[in-house]
Amino acid sequence: MEFFKQKGPLTKDVCDTLLYVIAVQSLKPATLRDILTASQWNGMWFFSLAFFAVIFMEILSDFLLVTDRCTAWKALNGNVSEAEFHNLQQIVLCENQKVSIEKKLASTILLVLMICATAAFVWFTFLA
Repeated sequence: MEFFKQKGPLTKDVCDTLLYVIAVQSLKPATLRDILTASQWNGMWFFSLAFFAVIFMEILSDFLLVTDRCTAWKALNGNVSEAEFHNLQQIVLCENQKVSIEKKLASTILLVLMICATAAFVWFTFLA
């Protein structure tokens, strides 16, 4: 339980994804489509897409850090030294705190978060 009391990128990713899923669920897209005009619906859709993209890219960046995909991470975030990359990786894995997390567990958590965010976006946009 100590891990959940720590603050770090994984905690932020979980909170961001949870907020996105709750926001999308509470908007009730089927009802919104009936109420809003076409231009208003396009604005809501664009807002959902933008929020999804930000969350997804943050999670993807952390996933690339955890799985040692240095070249891909540098392509997204800019060139850093190997030492800085390793330092950022330690921050994501909470290695400098009381309880660290294994790479496999962290990558699994991040994959699940990406799937949840994607499913919420697809549901909001196409299925509801």
